[in-house]
Amino acid sequence: MVRAVMSTLALRRRSNRKLTDLELTRLAEFGRFGASLIHEMSTPLTAASLTLAQIEDRHSDQLLREVRRDLKLLERYVIAARKQLKGESSPNSFSVTVAIHQVVMILSAKAKANNVKLLVNSLGSIRLYGDQVKFHQIMANLINNAIEAYLPDANVPRHVSVRVELAGSNKVNITVSDSGIGMSRRMQKHIFESFYSSKGNMGLGLATVKHYVEHDFGGTIDVRSRLGYGTRFSVIFPIRTD
Repeated sequence: MVRAVMSTLALRRRSNRKLTDLELTRLAEFGRFGASLIHEMSTPLTAASLTLAQIEDRHSDQLLREVRRDLKLLERYVIAARKQLKGESSPNSFSVTVAIHQVVMILSAKAKANNVKLLVNSLGSIRLYGDQVKFHQIMANLINNAIEAYLPDANVPRHVSVRVELAGSNKVNITVSDSGIGMSRRMQKHIFESFYSSKGNMGLGLATVKHYVEHDFGGTIDVRSRLGYGTRFSVIFPIRTD
């Protein structure tokens, strides 16, 4: 990715001309994707760090297995990023329930550290077709945001609910909800825009989620929130097996 950007800039210097709109678009896409990759890598890295902190307190083979699992997911993110930069993809048929539970396991240490209980209600027979790593990224972003939706001293039930339901005969609706601080109407209008954030970070998570949902899975995503009462994200995927 860096070599491609440098090559474009070097071409500009040699020819002493301005960048074309196409070149500017490519540079912007490289930058957006690079920042998005860093954002996605932070989730398994944080999970691994929290688990390692627990290992320092008590030796546990189970915790070591969890660290290996988190680092393995990080490796899959990097491999998926490399394929995406090359224009390749890795679509396959996968179980929605299994994929969601894998994400919940990764984020369980963070949820515990924030005193948040993760609740999952899922149908076991639903399968989707697409890039499973991107589905992991969709769910990890939504669940991670829900975990972070609670103020440290908030005196409310601290839980995140993940619910999977059929929506008609050929669609599945996945909702991720919390009872945290909620969002204003203005924030809800901009929440899926790149670089918009209420947390002081890069603000690429939900923009990437929306892109994956719509362009990679042909689905839709919607948010409903109320200040002081929490937030619910609803993602509808068409059920495809091939």
